[in-house]
Amino acid sequence: MKKKLLMVTFLALSTSLWSQDYIPMLDEENTWSVDIYYSIFEPLPPNPCCFTITDQLTVGGTVTHNGMDYTQLYIDGAVRCDLREENGIVYKYDENEEADKVLIDMNLEVGEVFNLLGSAYDVSFPICHTAGNGMTYTSMTVETVEYLDIAGETRKVITFSNYSQPSFTQIKWIEGIGNIHGFDGFWELLDITAGQALVCFTNSSGTYYFNEATSCDNTTLGIDDFSEEAIVLYPNPVTSKSILQFPEGAVDRIQIYNVSGKLVTEIRPSSNHFVLDMMQYSAGLYFYQVFSEKKLLKTAQFIIR
Repeated sequence: MKKKLLMVTFLALSTSLWSQDYIPMLDEENTWSVDIYYSIFEPLPPNPCCFTITDQLTVGGTVTHNGMDYTQLYIDGAVRCDLREENGIVYKYDENEEADKVLIDMNLEVGEVFNLLGSAYDVSFPICHTAGNGMTYTSMTVETVEYLDIAGETRKVITFSNYSQPSFTQIKWIEGIGNIHGFDGFWELLDITAGQALVCFTNSSGTYYFNEATSCDNTTLGIDDFSEEAIVLYPNPVTSKSILQFPEGAVDRIQIYNVSGKLVTEIRPSSNHFVLDMMQYSAGLYFYQVFSEKKLLKTAQFIIR
């Protein structure tokens, strides 16, 4: 009887310990800071050549799809996508297919392959932080698996290799944190951007820097008189008409570029908003820039569907 009781106790303890092995990524106390590096094609004065914008990512809030609960990812306060986590796998709910897509799988071991879900120019690629993975290959192979002390805990670190692009910077996933190049993105070489990198991860035990960063906000653009958040395009994606709003008298020029970096529209607004009509553009990814007296106030992307 004692042996049976001891065996039951051991199994219960083992199950409990096993279930706690994985460090969750979608903890509401976690935040991420990700630098996006922009390099506009053939810049003309007063357009800057290169600059950085740091996105601040948080999780929180719950929504339900198909009877399952999902945690929402916010980027600079705006909801970007719905996520759930189970047994070391992070899923993103794909609204188009009404199904889950795997973003990160921390169960992978050396030699196993992770299949990507899109290409560099597929704006529907189902990741959360960026529009595409920026590369042309379709899979990654696990090169190494390590357990390292990172951000106050021992975490599993998966390093991938891609033999078709040997000079490509290695991709790493860190348990409970995500991709070393961002939240879930890979290495964005799409449109007018030149890359991205995770710079800060903050949890209940503190703030931790990555990729040789020394600050959690490395944005090189500044707005003296009002917040960049006051410049908003809504709705985005554009399915009919959207309104780009900004403070009265703050903006004197708006430029819109296509995914190749070509200037397609320039507007001199006479009010505190501009109506963007999808009928004037073909479907795809675009970028708008907002200026005040030759000073660039904001660059952001939008999608025409």
